[in-house]
Amino acid sequence: MGIKLKITLGFSVVFILLSLLFNLIGYRRIRDMLIEDGNRYLLSRADVLLDKTEIDPAIIPLPDKNSFIRVLDGGGRELFASPGILSRIATPTLSGVSDTLGMRVAYVRRDGAALVLAVSDSQLQTNLRLLLSLMIVSSTLSVLISGLVSYILARKLHELSVTINDMMHRIDESLQQQQNFFGSASHELKTPLAILRTELEVGLRKPGLEDGVRHLLSNQLEEISRLQEIVNEFLVVSQLRVGAPSLYRRPFDLSVLVVKVYNQLLPLLRQKNLEPVIRFDEEAADFIVNADEDKIRIVLLNLLENAAKYGVKDTAILCKVERTAATGMAAGGAPLAAGGELTVEFTNVTVAEKVSTENLQVAFYRSDLIQRGAGLGLWLCNEIIRLHEGRIAISSGDHRFTVKISLREGIY
Repeated sequence: MGIKLKITLGFSVVFILLSLLFNLIGYRRIRDMLIEDGNRYLLSRADVLLDKTEIDPAIIPLPDKNSFIRVLDGGGRELFASPGILSRIATPTLSGVSDTLGMRVAYVRRDGAALVLAVSDSQLQTNLRLLLSLMIVSSTLSVLISGLVSYILARKLHELSVTINDMMHRIDESLQQQQNFFGSASHELKTPLAILRTELEVGLRKPGLEDGVRHLLSNQLEEISRLQEIVNEFLVVSQLRVGAPSLYRRPFDLSVLVVKVYNQLLPLLRQKNLEPVIRFDEEAADFIVNADEDKIRIVLLNLLENAAKYGVKDTAILCKVERTAATGMAAGGAPLAAGGELTVEFTNVTVAEKVSTENLQVAFYRSDLIQRGAGLGLWLCNEIIRLHEGRIAISSGDHRFTVKISLREGIY
């Protein structure tokens, strides 16, 4: 069954049900109004005839055509009765209008006299049948019109849905092309950057270099290393956009990686005279974790770089590496399995007493537009930690900003 037919049938069924409901309610109300109007007319006509009636001497008014009357005195004795069907109709006990034997019977009494007026209900039934026929015709026309309108609307909605689907398909293709270009460009840049880095490292090892040339080559080597880290991040971002990237897990010492990251960003820390402080859990036997070392390096580099960028000059950046019992939930919302976990926590001093952390893990969000960056750092960290079934926690208060990552130890 096509979408247009489904929409047409859906609208038609709903409209038919509503039309039948409203027509039924309308028919009942109009029928009641016709009956009430007929009752009032009969009672008023009976009152007029009773006003013209005299008991002593007996004066009986003539009834209208197709009408029958019965006149009674105060004791209920019949004084006059029209011949015909009225002889088969008993005198009512209460004033009002009743129906019997196809007749409408009105009974009134006043001042020692009573009168029964009976007329045929054929006219009322004819009016009710006419009303019912009009309701049926109007319902049929409403159904036909609703079907036509529903078909037109379904056709328009179908055209609109096709247009939206085409547009979404084009957008998806465009995004896919962008991601493919993003990933391809990042991948193609890795080789020339690696060659440049190797050549600079070889050049720096040559004896007899002038101090100015050595300083220039060292700065270029730092910038190329920085570019390599950015390209690696771009490659991971492109992989995350199209699906979960592959994780190359292997056991490595997390404490050694933390020290390497600090050494790599030491020039950045010196620019603001930030003191690097690293505290290792003295009770831990080791800090071996089974994870993708390159991607964890990206996380640590981003967190330490953020701490350096937003930290207050002439203060310390504290890093704590600990082994704890696994508690809480993973980044994806699943409970952590039983066993220990390794945590790395970065804390830096901030100018503001408290920094809003609500949107920091949203892609492209930047809390400080003055600082360089695209706003992907914490989002990328959260995605990488989520892939490792770990978790990341961000907090701020008392002029301190803290980011803590937790990774399960051992094989998983």
